[in-house]
Amino acid sequence: MTRSLSQQVGILTLGQLLAYAVMFFVPLVNVRALSVEHYGYYRQFWLVFETLSPLLALGIPRSLMYLLPRTDSEDEKAAYITQTIGIMLVASLLGALVYTVMGQVLGAGLGALVRAFFWRLCAFTLFMVTTSYMDWLFVAERKPVQQTIYHVATSASQAVVVMLTAWITRDVSAIVWSVTIFAFFKFLFAIGYTVTVHRPALRRISMRTLSEQLSFAVPIGLSAIALTMLNQTDKFIINRFLGREAFAIYSVGAFQVPFVNMIRGSVSNVTFPLMARHQQNGEHGAILDLYRRALVKTAVLFFPVFVFLEVSARPFITILFTDAYADATPVFMIYLLLFLRSTAEAGVVIQVFKKTGFILKVFIAGFVANLVLSVLLFRVMGREGVPLGTVITMYVLNIVNLYYGARLLGVRLIDMLPVGKLAALFAAAVVTGAGLWALHRLVPPTHIVWLGVTGVLYVAVYLAVCFAAGLVTVHDLKSIFGRKGT
Repeated sequence: MTRSLSQQVGILTLGQLLAYAVMFFVPLVNVRALSVEHYGYYRQFWLVFETLSPLLALGIPRSLMYLLPRTDSEDEKAAYITQTIGIMLVASLLGALVYTVMGQVLGAGLGALVRAFFWRLCAFTLFMVTTSYMDWLFVAERKPVQQTIYHVATSASQAVVVMLTAWITRDVSAIVWSVTIFAFFKFLFAIGYTVTVHRPALRRISMRTLSEQLSFAVPIGLSAIALTMLNQTDKFIINRFLGREAFAIYSVGAFQVPFVNMIRGSVSNVTFPLMARHQQNGEHGAILDLYRRALVKTAVLFFPVFVFLEVSARPFITILFTDAYADATPVFMIYLLLFLRSTAEAGVVIQVFKKTGFILKVFIAGFVANLVLSVLLFRVMGREGVPLGTVITMYVLNIVNLYYGARLLGVRLIDMLPVGKLAALFAAAVVTGAGLWALHRLVPPTHIVWLGVTGVLYVAVYLAVCFAAGLVTVHDLKSIFGRKGT
């Protein structure tokens, strides 16, 4: 059965939301089961892995989303998948070398972390990086339901493993052991599925398929590395100047940022293959229309989330993470500004034109600018200056990417954005948010139940305002969640 764009986006978004709902509880349990120092150790473990893994992957797994939909040959598809697994295996082994150097060169902080968990880091990286292609494979095969099931199942399993281990042992070392064992079983499943369905074999690989995959993947991979360094700059600065416990608190402030990226990622995963086809046929107008429609649907979902979290920031942090992490509130509020930035991310348009070299240059420039600006603002403002430097840098990069995307499509910068619709949706969220602020002043939320009730009330009023103003229809809501529409 052929599914519409909205149905595919809706299915993937639902899966992401379910996975997020499960993973949401992991830090809530960890901050209660672990000391601030041990939670800092746990977050440093993920910081090291999440920084290194894009460097090792080099865009190879993501390239399957571009390559598989463009061929009907099963042998050719198997070749791309075989290449991906082989390259990731070699890259994972290089990760062990990187960890060795880090353990030898770095002192306290991240160096101590690597030395303490060296073999587990190596094994975890091997299992996770080698099978990272599974995050894209089902989408590339146009199987959004299977992608959703896989994502929810793996996220839920990992969450349960981490939470149970944390609550029973209260020991960060045991948690690292548990996620490493989980990664091993995830590895077994991925290889088992791939061998059964696609029958990878080295004989299928040719210089043509290898060259085609590398020519697309490497520029994207280099861009992903630069973007990762750009996104992680603030965290390394906090680690360097303020230490492990400060980083634990800071990581709570950055906790909610992946939520919008998750939704945006679901939209991009579906629209990218379609945009690639339109670009191949020279249908630039169709690319622009697809981009604008996806943008509006994303905005309808997270404009109210942004306003609600800004208004409820302090009770949200203290209720969910305890008063020990109250100092994360300013960081949290600054990071929320990235929600708005991610609405109009034009990287997907640039990628379908295979102009990833431009993205790489922009991200490298952004990394340098962010490093300088964040350190400068840290010296002037303290801890809050670090995320502010990141937000300013990301907004500037967004404008540059939008401008270049407009040039590729042959339109004006203003044509990339449905400005009127976005402004009206945001105004509805802000006006409704003013009422929420007044309610919080009248009855301050001190319990998760009341915070949830105010959230439901806010969303209900927001939707009522949008319906009354004609900004959202029942058809729009159904299309967002994949029930109807295109």
